[in-house]
Parts: sequence; structure tokens; C-alpha cells
Amino acid sequence: MHNQNRHICLTLNNFSGHYIQYEPQNVKLLYFEPNMTSFIQPLDAGIIRCFKAHYQREFCLRAIEKDELREHDIYKINLLEAMLMVKEAWKQVDDLTIQHCWDYAKIQG
Repeated sequence: MHNQNRHICLTLNNFSGHYIQYEPQNVKLLYFEPNMTSFIQPLDAGIIRCFKAHYQREFCLRAIEKDELREHDIYKINLLEAMLMVKEAWKQVDDLTIQHCWDYAKIQG
């Protein structure tokens, strides 16, 4: 980037892990004001909440099913099962939810 004289502006929320000890060259770090993330980032405006609700529903239904089968640890889950549940939960987040969140954030043209 430096050799090409390119400059980038990277926007970040206030998460403490985003702060760094040095000043990068050719990259300007622009931090959101406190408590502004949900207004600026559509994912925080409801998409993540919707996704989590779908995942939790799948997880609870799975636990009930395991309980009915008299399994010992109804909450035990392996990585593959979790990944498949994540995939299914994401498929259930509909386009209208995503559109509403982008509209709420008011950052699209």
C-alpha cells in the first residue's frame, strides 16, 4: 500500500481488542462513538439477534429430542452438529429481516 501511495480508512467499534499500540502508515483508524455500533452496523441492528434466536430454538429442540430418548447429557454437542445447526439457523434468517436492518442503519443508498 505504501509503495502504491494507497490510503485506507478502517472503521472500528469500541471493543477493547481493536485498540493497537502503534500508528499504522497509510491506514487511518476511525473509531465509532460509544454505543453507536447498533446504529451503524446492520448486523448489530438485529441480524445477529435473529440468527441467535433461530440457533437457540434448534438447540432447544435438539435437547428435548435427546431427553425424550433418555440420553444422559442432553446439551452435549460436537463440532459438526453445531456447524450444521449454525448453517440451518442462518438459512432461516430471511431477506426481509436483513433488508429491515440495513434500512434501520440508514447507510445504504
